[in-house]
Amino acid sequence: MEIKEIQEDLEKFESLIKSFNFEYANFFAGNMKFPPVVREREINKIIRKYNLSQITNPTLRFKFNNLVARFLTYREKWNRKMMEKEGIKRTFVKRGSLDAEIQKNKIELNINKKIDKELEKLSDSYNKDKIKKVINKKVKEMQAKGFNDFDIKINIVNGKPKLLIRPKL
Repeated sequence: MEIKEIQEDLEKFESLIKSFNFEYANFFAGNMKFPPVVREREINKIIRKYNLSQITNPTLRFKFNNLVARFLTYREKWNRKMMEKEGIKRTFVKRGSLDAEIQKNKIELNINKKIDKELEKLSDSYNKDKIKKVINKKVKEMQAKGFNDFDIKINIVNGKPKLLIRPKL
């Protein structure tokens, strides 16, 4: 491809991006009935044309990449506004909250393993479900106080199970 042709296409590309942004602003201001999908198609056509054939001139390739990045930024901005206009809300899960949830599940799993291990030591004559509920209640009380890891022991004293739940410090 000739450099002159590429330069003309890039100038056209730049003017299309400006008009695309301007027309979207008018659309959201209520001055246009429909979003500028024709402009978007023209821009996508230019992008496809130069993505398939390499631009060998580094200056022109740099300009093309910058224009593509600008277009994608505008398109993302207008897509977000369009979703808000249509009443679609995207919810994002914060990375920290997801990690905290995973950590919480690991702690619960670890506590349940400890409880089950202690309950296995008891004979079948004891109501293990009732004991487990009592242990879980005590664990929740201690978690409310800020403790997350516990030593759990069940001792039989005078034929009755006695719980020993201590937080690990």
